[in-house]
Amino acid sequence: MLPVIIPYYKKSEQLDKCVRSLNAQTYPVEIFIKDNNVDNVYFTAAVNEGILKYLDKDCKYMLLINQDMYLEPNAVRELVDFMDAKPECGIAAPLQISCRNPENVVCAGGLEAFPEGRHEYGLLSQFTVNREIVWANGACMMLRKKMIREIGIMDKNFVLICSDSDYCFTAKSRGWKIWSVASARGIHEHGVSGVSSDNAMELIKLKDVIYFGNKWLLGSGLYKRLSVEGAKLSSGDLDKIMENLKRIKNSLVVRRSS
Repeated sequence: MLPVIIPYYKKSEQLDKCVRSLNAQTYPVEIFIKDNNVDNVYFTAAVNEGILKYLDKDCKYMLLINQDMYLEPNAVRELVDFMDAKPECGIAAPLQISCRNPENVVCAGGLEAFPEGRHEYGLLSQFTVNREIVWANGACMMLRKKMIREIGIMDKNFVLICSDSDYCFTAKSRGWKIWSVASARGIHEHGVSGVSSDNAMELIKLKDVIYFGNKWLLGSGLYKRLSVEGAKLSSGDLDKIMENLKRIKNSLVVRRSS
């Protein structure tokens, strides 16, 4: 039985669709739903609660999935089979298919992670082989429990975004590999991690990005080696980016208090 962890917030029709896709899997799953509707702990804390719930259970892997991700029936089995065959793979991710056009992939792996995450995308016909990737998007990731025991749970200082790329870079820094599995697919509708008109939500996300920058780009040389964009960023570039992020953050704080 494979544990599946779903952070749930507000959109019950998405959750129902996600659960139906999981119940239709050809590989048996056990679903844990963290309901954030009453007490919203946001993404990272919700995921960590699920990870801790299953850390001592009899399972090799855990699947993290957003409520707006709907897997094809064979996706879980394809991910499990791939990880069984690749013991060095700590994190595996399916292709994320556009909800508007099934011939388009909206995420096949992470590219730049800072200051805004960018993903590989294109026609489905371009992504036919399994590939090692820089980082995996948190909308759907399978984690190896052995890796979790080694590197720990997600950094609780992240609230809503960046914890997925942070977790992947942490895994890579310890020698684990991140892969995109071409035969595992699912449709992804984009949720609260995208652009929002909610001032409070934007402030949370901005704080996450600033923390990511302070942790990886100002405090560690590892990022230059592990990331796509790290080697291109000079200290002067970083100073300008961080100053701009802090300026935007301050304006959001002022707007929220006025």
